[in-house]
Amino acid sequence: MKKGLLLLAILFAKFSFAQHEDTVAYMGIYMTAQDYGMNKLSYAMSCNPSTGKIKTEHFFSQKYVEVVNGSKKIKLNKDSIFGYRDCKQKDFRFNENDRKEYRILENKGLVIYVTDLQVRSSNEKTFRLVPAYFFSKTPSSEILSLTVINLKIASPGNIKFHDYLDVEFHDCNNISAFDFVHNIYKVNYLLNQSLSN
Repeated sequence: MKKGLLLLAILFAKFSFAQHEDTVAYMGIYMTAQDYGMNKLSYAMSCNPSTGKIKTEHFFSQKYVEVVNGSKKIKLNKDSIFGYRDCKQKDFRFNENDRKEYRILENKGLVIYVTDLQVRSSNEKTFRLVPAYFFSKTPSSEILSLTVINLKIASPGNIKFHDYLDVEFHDCNNISAFDFVHNIYKVNYLLNQSLSN
């Protein structure tokens, strides 16, 4: 009986370890848009705080990303890399024009991003962070503000998409809405519908 329990305990421990290995989260750098598309991380490391970290904001400079892995520190210019993945498995892209980090929310037709922008109060003494939504046609193309006008400019020949945008977003207030029924952002759903019919 004791041997049976011991064998069962060993099998359980092996199974638990195998499950743990499969669910280890990794962070790292996407050197290019192609690397992002292939889910290929450079400087990849497990998300154990003692293993390392990726620093994207520095007091003296916002030009660099610092990858810390044990005692090694590597500085990468944001202009020379695409972005990174954090320990929450969220992907980010850098924009060479403003050096901001844009979190990639979806890549299903258009790439949808969000970033926090500072909005000053009416008395100009304080500010708050407000999420602002953006898009690009591909992971490597220009990042534009998510507006009906910009969506139409980005797809000049797709009149059906233009019509869908006018009907769905005539008030322009819900342009960043997520379609929970189809599990996709509404603008991407409309784009895909316009291309499939």
